[in-house]
Amino acid sequence: MIVFIYVLVGIAAVSFGFYLGRGTYSQSIEDIEERLGKGRLRRAKRHFMWLNYLKPEDRASKRRRSHQPMRRVIPRDSEESS
Repeated sequence: MIVFIYVLVGIAAVSFGFYLGRGTYSQSIEDIEERLGKGRLRRAKRHFMWLNYLKPEDRASKRRRSHQPMRRVIPRDSEESS
């Protein structure tokens, strides 16, 4: 009997959640587009930390040198080699 009550309460909770989540949209599409703006991406914020003084600074030439492009390997067909 208790399990039946738990199931009933669970179904009631889910239906109440659906009822609350349906919502009403009072804004038109034009109002939404006006508020969103032009859709430009924001620049990342650079936060200063005092710990930056303790670590050595990499030179730009060293950073460029360390970048290795990804190698692409084309698999060979076994039929071509025979």
